[in-house]
Amino acid sequence: MSVFAKWSGPQAAGRPWPEIPAQWRAWRWLAPRRDVLVAPVSGAIVLAALALPGQRLQVALLGFCALAGGAVLARRIAAQAALLPLMRHFYRFIGPFLGLAALALVELLADTPAAGPLDMLAALAVTGLVAEPWTGLFGTPSPGGARAAYIGSPAAAERLSRALEAVGSPRYVLAGCVTYPGATPSAGARRLGELGELAPIVAEHDIDLLVIGSDAPRLEVFTEVTETCLGLPVRLVELSSLFEEVFGHVPTAEINASWFQCLAEPHTRTSMPLKRFVDVTGALISLALFLPLLPILVLLIRRDGGPALFRQVRIGEGGEPFELVKLRTMRVGADSSAQWASVDDPRMTRIGAWMRRTHLDELPQLVNVLRGEMSLVGPRPEQPAFVDRLEQMLPFYQRRHLMRPGITGWAQIRCGYAGSDIGSAWKLCHDLYYAKHRSTGVDLLILGETLATMFFEREDVMRPENVAYVLANER
Repeated sequence: MSVFAKWSGPQAAGRPWPEIPAQWRAWRWLAPRRDVLVAPVSGAIVLAALALPGQRLQVALLGFCALAGGAVLARRIAAQAALLPLMRHFYRFIGPFLGLAALALVELLADTPAAGPLDMLAALAVTGLVAEPWTGLFGTPSPGGARAAYIGSPAAAERLSRALEAVGSPRYVLAGCVTYPGATPSAGARRLGELGELAPIVAEHDIDLLVIGSDAPRLEVFTEVTETCLGLPVRLVELSSLFEEVFGHVPTAEINASWFQCLAEPHTRTSMPLKRFVDVTGALISLALFLPLLPILVLLIRRDGGPALFRQVRIGEGGEPFELVKLRTMRVGADSSAQWASVDDPRMTRIGAWMRRTHLDELPQLVNVLRGEMSLVGPRPEQPAFVDRLEQMLPFYQRRHLMRPGITGWAQIRCGYAGSDIGSAWKLCHDLYYAKHRSTGVDLLILGETLATMFFEREDVMRPENVAYVLANER
């Protein structure tokens, strides 16, 4: 059943939408602020209840300030954490942990009321549970997602409907589409009205979000919005922005060269020294931790015959080639021709399959990181033969070379192996998302997700919900 069919019941019969209960209206305001308001208050109450009688007020105030500060810092990566298979379950504890760590540091350096380790552990548990973004407070049901209307052709609206349905997004409900003169009619997409009726449509259908597609007449849309909708509680976003927010990737078939102006912002350059510091520090710590394991892995690989190390030329930052080093996971000679790797690649050895699953085959690439050829987090470097073909097939593929390649990255943890040219196009959508949203916090989040896959079973690898958003000629 499509999103349109699911949410068109009352309107299809000519009845108005049911009114949101009064208690849900208050919750609708409170829910987005739960992590920085309700959760810190809950943690402060726990700290105060466990403190000594004469210190409860001071402990509560300090606890609230610390927990709220941690929540504000963690909120910067909330959008990315919610899109990751494993870290979205642990993210809600990041803010409380940062806040309580700051509180412990303050107590260590200053003469302030003390909260014991068990007190902080209890506050961490309560704050994290209350901050969980997908359930109602104290068991109350959360209201439905924001209502969106697509401005464009009905056929494009139907594609968006299927994409939202594929991921089961709770954040947005697609109410229907707003067409424009000359739009090609299509069965299946619920039509709300014409562009000239935009303000009445927003008011009648309680629209929170207007999504403008690449096929819509942009000047006419902007004119209509500024003339009739500025006083209404509705916002206008590009389809690519909606995809970034809901799906965590950029629909390359829906963007053009103007999208890349976001990569020219100063923060992407000023963060480079900090990123390099994290790379070097992380590489040195990882080498120190895993160095005793390397001789064992080398002996296990040599039992199959052939060298333990595998060297291959890859394309790095600025299109410059470099020699990538990793532990050999395939049979000797299996890499003689350029061929896509896959999860269940028949060329892998038994120990190689285990090393790939645990990412231990990537350990020698820490040397590439120390040399400055790679980063801990970034797009995966590809072979020159693949790059030459993909640059001709995908219009924006060369833009991923604006960044230093990484051992792990947003595309790797969300998509797994490319496995084909279409798979590479799908990973490009995620590499561009990382290029726009990269930060030290996002890098640490990706590293946490990568480490978590060593101990927990990861969810199924994502696949394109609609190839039309990846390759324009597939429409």
